Amino acid sequence: MNKVVLGIDLGGTGVKTALVSEDKVILAQETRPTQAEQGLDVVLGNMLDSAEAVIASSGIDRANILGAGIGAPGPSNWQEGIVYSPPNLPGWKDVPLAKLMADRLGFSCFIENDANAACYGEYWMGAGQDSTNMCVLTLGTGVGGGIVTHGKLLRGIDGTAGEIGHLKVLRDGRLCGCGAHGCLESYGSVTGLTWTAREGLEAGIQSTLTEACKGDLSTLTGKMVSDAAVAGDAFANEVLDETATWLGIGISSLINIFNPEKIVLCGGMIAAGERLFKPIRESAKARSFPVPAERVEIVAGALGNDSGVLGCAGVALERATGNS
Repeated sequence: MNKVVLGIDLGGTGVKTALVSEDKVILAQETRPTQAEQGLDVVLGNMLDSAEAVIASSGIDRANILGAGIGAPGPSNWQEGIVYSPPNLPGWKDVPLAKLMADRLGFSCFIENDANAACYGEYWMGAGQDSTNMCVLTLGTGVGGGIVTHGKLLRGIDGTAGEIGHLKVLRDGRLCGCGAHGCLESYGSVTGLTWTAREGLEAGIQSTLTEACKGDLSTLTGKMVSDAAVAGDAFANEVLDETATWLGIGISSLINIFNPEKIVLCGGMIAAGERLFKPIRESAKARSFPVPAERVEIVAGALGNDSGVLGCAGVALERATGNS
């Protein structure tokens, strides 16, 4: 029968696990709590239990499992399988996660940055299946991302490539959480969107958003802005257009540098649909070289919250078969 691979998406609150055949059929999957606050051993136990439960429910012979890909948050060494100090996994420091899990599972395990794994998921089983060169942006609290060139993840010499959210789009701009100024994340994420809205409201712009947050601008959310825009609030619509323009500025650099076939947008913000996609496309293509701008498609992701775990499985297949 076909060989299979295991994907384990390790998050601060949940562990998602899936068993996938090499011809892209999902055989079994589940989610359970990470219990990160209880420390490394408990998290490893939960990862192992989840993997074993998925294997058992699939009825697959372990001999057919090529390996497991593990998506880990924060900085890591993908070649050595070491996770350094993920911010949402307290007490973790220089953890040889690939070896620890391989010893427990009895087959090879591979570590991948979680954003890269989500990118690979869309490439392998999602919106990028018919492309060989693509970029993924995850639009949520921040802006994550990943890049595939000629069918391979772009990882960089230290494994830190693909940090699209930290493209610099404005000299001396807003202070980003990374410590630098002017990052795309500070303008094109939900955080950036609400920042833009607060700046306008603090400057005295009239909007229903003031009433929505009962005058306390610190409680303003992206959903409030989106809902107000749908209801016809002029300023909320300006904020969405401004956010889309910034995203287009960042994406134009990706188009000019990587000449991708597709730019895939994922995450909570894409729920706005064409209200966000149309101005993003206009902004990006107006700032890109004509030939790559004409070629590229800017589309929504197809896998939703499963892009990470399926990407982990895809990475395992790639690395187990020596194609990385």
